[in-house]
Amino acid sequence: MCGIVGLYRWAEDPEVVRTHVRTMCRAIVHRGPDDEGLFAQESIGLGMRRLSIIDVGGGHQPIDNEDGTVTVVFNGEIYNFHALRDELERRGHRFKTKSDTEVIVHAYEEDGPDCVKHFNGMFAFAVWDHRRQRLFLARDRMGIKPLYYVQLGGKLAFASEIKALLALPEVSRVLDMESAARYFRLGFVPAPDTLFQDIRKLPAGWSLTAEKGRVDLHRYWDWEFKQPTAIWSFEESRDRLRDVLREAVVDQMVSDVPLGAFLSGGVDSTGIVAFMREASTHRVQTFSIGFDARHAYHNEAPFAEAAAKALGTKHETLIVHPNVVELLPELIEKLDEPLTDTSFILSYLVSELAHRHVKVALSGLGGDELFGGYRRYLGASLWNTLSWIPAATRQAVGSQLERRLSADRGSVFGNLGRYGKALGRALHLSMGEQYLSLLSVLSAEQVNALLSRPLGSVDPGEELVALYEQAAAVEPVDRLAYVDAKTVLPESLLLLSDKMGMATSLEVRVPFLDNRVVDFVAQVPSRYRLRRFQLKRLLKAALKGVVPDFVLNRSKRGFGTPMGTWLREDLKPMVAQMLDPERLRRGGLFNPDTVRTMLAVHDARKEDLTEGIMALVVFELWRERFQVRLP
Repeated sequence: MCGIVGLYRWAEDPEVVRTHVRTMCRAIVHRGPDDEGLFAQESIGLGMRRLSIIDVGGGHQPIDNEDGTVTVVFNGEIYNFHALRDELERRGHRFKTKSDTEVIVHAYEEDGPDCVKHFNGMFAFAVWDHRRQRLFLARDRMGIKPLYYVQLGGKLAFASEIKALLALPEVSRVLDMESAARYFRLGFVPAPDTLFQDIRKLPAGWSLTAEKGRVDLHRYWDWEFKQPTAIWSFEESRDRLRDVLREAVVDQMVSDVPLGAFLSGGVDSTGIVAFMREASTHRVQTFSIGFDARHAYHNEAPFAEAAAKALGTKHETLIVHPNVVELLPELIEKLDEPLTDTSFILSYLVSELAHRHVKVALSGLGGDELFGGYRRYLGASLWNTLSWIPAATRQAVGSQLERRLSADRGSVFGNLGRYGKALGRALHLSMGEQYLSLLSVLSAEQVNALLSRPLGSVDPGEELVALYEQAAAVEPVDRLAYVDAKTVLPESLLLLSDKMGMATSLEVRVPFLDNRVVDFVAQVPSRYRLRRFQLKRLLKAALKGVVPDFVLNRSKRGFGTPMGTWLREDLKPMVAQMLDPERLRRGGLFNPDTVRTMLAVHDARKEDLTEGIMALVVFELWRERFQVRLP
């Protein structure tokens, strides 16, 4: 695990290139406090900051092949590197280290850019092919590791984090207005865009080649779901899934440094820890977050502690208080790009807690997307049924749901009300539009009213609807999972997991996103994964007897903060300061009257606008911290 940076045709003088690369590396020291490596020639510069996990003493980067014609910098882990190494050695390749990074070098020698198709892991890497004068970049299939780049004419710069690119004087800090509208609509910015005009994200499952001044992008992998005909029975699928998950966890436990896990007491994290316990010769170390008695609904600490006791782990809990929001400016700088999912605060705190004891932590992230853990997936089946009801009747029912249900996040009833209101709004929409309605932070109309430069009739979230229609799947639930895996998972959930983990120099691994698990899911009908109102039906069946029954029978809780309550109480002064009308007027981006109305509606509990308000607060802190300019 580390951070990587690089330049292609940025400058002719190797010493100028070296200076720039060293400056970029300094911006991401937190990603790799153990080591630094640089490589610079006339047209290329590569750099890395290393967090030593595998082959601690011998895994220095950049790494070359035998004759120095291929050079690699790498961020992440290749879990099948032992098998790949054995095969490459049989083909005559000679290794000088025990690290997984060197496997990339020789795999590229053997297969060129197609080497990326053989890797099972989380990664972002760069290969410099000296003979062809070619730069090759790749990001892992699910987007677990981030990779950003800037293309200015024939010049290219890349890095694991945006702040390393902003260290280059040529890279502007001008806001991309369309991306800003997407952020307020969705809560994040989908790849390949970012909130900066000059900076792009390499999408998950894509590679980039720069050669002879030309830059080409290529999608090397897509999540393709099979036809909904069952290959195996439910029971066979259950047993196969248990075996695949167990293998994934065992392979991701390979480490030359101390390793632990995040444990919430939910199905996903408890399943991971249970498999870790099976494979461990010592007590597994686990870590969780909790809240005080005022916020019992959000407090998962008792569930985590019960699971830890049942599994015999060495467990630690951190109780979170509202004053943690004082960390916001610092955490937003570590994030690089704002997110409305404030669980990044909790991710940072639990990562910081874990880092005191271990260097690697396994996480249950990805289980919801793969196995139908979100209530919106149940909606897919419900909407299929409701689509047969006449439109006028659906709209009348929807209006009643919207008007009569409360949507305060402070209780389970409020959460049900929020989903009910969203369902009411969605009853007259297409499936893709319904998905967007449930996922959205603000409606397209609210975004237009908020921005001082509205986008008119363009819906900033329409690309998600298009992605739903283009999904490589037939069944609605599979299409929803596909869109999640291409958008919110890599560009929000995995992004905050990576950035917050690396901010504390902790490597976070996600066994549910192992290639074998992801490929398995695409081969089983969606009715196995969820049916009627049974979320994670197949996963729970596979974990029966592996985790305690009380975990399997527990109602789902999200990994979130009691931010709605905090905004009305403890954080109200901070919100008032950040969203002061005169301050917003000077900023020139938002309509102060719209913001004032949003705050009043939220305070009166007429509508839960927690995400919208936090989107504004986080955005303003980000704009101030990164000195972002309007176009």
